[in-house]
Amino acid sequence: MGAIVFDNYVFDSWLNKKSDEILSKVDKSTISTEEMLTLILKAQTNHFHHMDVEFREEFKRIELRFEKVDDRFKSIDLKMDDRFEAMNSKIDDRFKWLMGIMITLSAGIYLKLFLG
Repeated sequence: MGAIVFDNYVFDSWLNKKSDEILSKVDKSTISTEEMLTLILKAQTNHFHHMDVEFREEFKRIELRFEKVDDRFKSIDLKMDDRFEAMNSKIDDRFKWLMGIMITLSAGIYLKLFLG
């Protein structure tokens, strides 16, 4: 009649037996305040169990959402790495051209100034 709550099998067994006894006599006679409190305790432990199950499921859904977000960031990171590599290769090509032009100009100025 419910799940184990708080990992206490002795308590759960006692509470199940006691609540079954009380429920069997509810229609036949009145129940005492102590018996009513036992039923309330049983209802609360059932509620705790159901809330625990719901929260665990919700945490799993949240974890899956975070995994999806992580995957999106990883894919964006890879795309950005590819873009930076492409930019670096373009910059390297431009730098090589610039260095070639600078060397050619320097050689031309040297030849003009010193050779005449």
